[in-house]
Amino acid sequence: MTSVGLVTIGQAPRDDVTPAISARLPEAVEIHEAGALDPFETTAEIRAEAGVQPDEPMFVTRLRDGTAVDVDRSAIHELLQEQIEELEDSVAAIGVLCTGSFPDLDASVPILEPSRLLRAWVEGIIGPEDTLGVVIPEPEQSQQTVDKWGEYTLCTATGSPYGEPRAIDRAAMELGTEPDLVVMDCIGYTLEMKRTVREATGSVLLGRSVLAKTLSELL
Repeated sequence: MTSVGLVTIGQAPRDDVTPAISARLPEAVEIHEAGALDPFETTAEIRAEAGVQPDEPMFVTRLRDGTAVDVDRSAIHELLQEQIEELEDSVAAIGVLCTGSFPDLDASVPILEPSRLLRAWVEGIIGPEDTLGVVIPEPEQSQQTVDKWGEYTLCTATGSPYGEPRAIDRAAMELGTEPDLVVMDCIGYTLEMKRTVREATGSVLLGRSVLAKTLSELL
């Protein structure tokens, strides 16, 4: 049986993400999950080891109990690499359950990073003269978004996938029809959230769908 690894920057299992990805994969594929924050029992431990640092890139993720937590990119990169090394000998490929940009992750099998996949899809759909809309979880990620997508004319809106549901409606209305394409730049955004944004804006790319479709082609 073919096996695939799914690694989250939060805690596994990601019951809010993995079923949506599994549904797009061949039935014979077995999924192994792991999380960068699996070794920690409390949010206090997480803040001590991977808490957000002033003026450093941060990500938003989800713990096993559904709690949202902000983490430092550099610390999470190291913890994620450790989980990848634990998985790589038992899977054919590894998908990263985060759309954030990382330094290189190493493995003996293909690693699919949604950030890189989304970039390839965006470059294949629009040009640098077009307007890219980006939905992000937290306002503090605005500069990261400029650093990541700054070659396009940008319009951004904030709405956490782990917070109050109406935040996505507000983000969609804020973007409006100005963007030529919208990226929902967090793995936590769901297909239902994509529909909400698409109704208000137009064409939308969803990180988890891009990852699932690419995995299904690879396996």
